[in-house]
Amino acid sequence: MKTIIRNPSPFVLAAALSLVCGAATAAENANRPLCDFVQKVLAARGGEFSSLKGEAQNPAVFKNEVFHGNLLPSPSAECTLFVRAKVGSAELEPKYSCTLGAAQNFADANRIFARAAADLRACFPRVQFSESFDGDGRNPADAVDWTISGDGMGFKLELQMSNMLALIAGQLGQGSPGTAEIAVSLDITDTSPPKTPI
Repeated sequence: MKTIIRNPSPFVLAAALSLVCGAATAAENANRPLCDFVQKVLAARGGEFSSLKGEAQNPAVFKNEVFHGNLLPSPSAECTLFVRAKVGSAELEPKYSCTLGAAQNFADANRIFARAAADLRACFPRVQFSESFDGDGRNPADAVDWTISGDGMGFKLELQMSNMLALIAGQLGQGSPGTAEIAVSLDITDTSPPKTPI
């Protein structure tokens, strides 16, 4: 026997709409794993990402201000947590930085970058993103540095595609021979007021 509710109250309609919208949002985020990852990182801003803190990276050099991140966007990714620090008179905000992927050629790297950019724009429709494109990838020996960044309420996102580190390493004789690797990375910075002054 089917039950039909005629003229449902606004509360019933609101509850039903909430369930439908919640299911739709969950389905959309399932197709955008980067969105889900960034939302989890942003949820840790209350403690300046401290819940994402893994093992300290070279504490003798970095003085317990740089840590491995324990939440990754994918199994092959690497993340680094930079805690709030003071350098001279400047204060560096807490930042969670992750590699999203890398490729030896521009076309493959650009696919990773474009997908990540589309995911971020869809995930944060109210954030106004700015773009900066340096280099076109035609010559593998030339520098490529593409950035898409946006400021939200208490946070900043910066997506970057660059081969700068690989080019510098190659010039120092530390990189692998051949085409410089183009890396795609994402920085999530906590720009909210500090919980405790340093």
